[in-house]
Amino acid sequence: MDPLLDEGNKFGLGDLLAIVAAVKEEINPVLKSGKFSSLDGPDGTLSYEGQLASGASAIIIASGMGKERSEAATQWLVRQHNPTLIVSVGFGGGTKPAVDTSTIVISTSVSILKGSPLEWSLPVDLESIEADARWAGVARMSVELNGIDFAHGPIITVPIVTRSPGMKEWLGGKFGVYSVDLESYWIAKVATDASIPFLGIRVIVDSVDMTLPELVSQMPDTPSGGRTGKAISYALKNPRNISELTRLGRTSSRAGARLAEFLAAFASDFHNQTAPTMNPT
Repeated sequence: MDPLLDEGNKFGLGDLLAIVAAVKEEINPVLKSGKFSSLDGPDGTLSYEGQLASGASAIIIASGMGKERSEAATQWLVRQHNPTLIVSVGFGGGTKPAVDTSTIVISTSVSILKGSPLEWSLPVDLESIEADARWAGVARMSVELNGIDFAHGPIITVPIVTRSPGMKEWLGGKFGVYSVDLESYWIAKVATDASIPFLGIRVIVDSVDMTLPELVSQMPDTPSGGRTGKAISYALKNPRNISELTRLGRTSSRAGARLAEFLAAFASDFHNQTAPTMNPT
């Protein structure tokens, strides 16, 4: 047995859904729509346990941004709770013209692109991890039955925020991906190494034609704190870019609501798929 699984599922359940996001902004609407309480999770995270709106048991962690934080949070989940499924969720950048803001991207696979943008144009063999086909199918059923706009395709993880339309379009064209983020691959790697099914879900917050403000690259990598103050300071120093911030604020708000809508639908189907069958007496 994998040593990470020694302690087992502390809930004593076989149908525990684990959700890993980067920052609390992404999961706030999800937390508000369910019944959650704070959990004593790994250091440096915001962790919650409880039930989604559908009644499915879940642990939700905002790990912070990037490789180290998302890996550490997922390792803790595996070691302490041995969930049935680990889902990486959050905001992503669109890399295809047809993938608009608030679109849910259901991963077929997640890949990692290492190094700096200067190295990305060199010949490269992507390291990829396939998403769990069963749960990807359930996710697709959830969005189709609930009329949620979606795309089903590969996602790519990179080490830096992809701000420019040109770079996002290039990633979509060269690698055929539908969304770009900073964490999905690392969460998938930990889950796969522990033989736990993985699914990557991104909701598009900046479409391929949007330029992200420079401020986005300057945000702290912690799960919360410091963002509002930095945004105000940035707006005061860069008044010509206020329209970019305003647009990003609107798309972020809609994306968070859409992610909550998706997770409510998906968690209900997850619960139905994993609930024990009662034998008639």
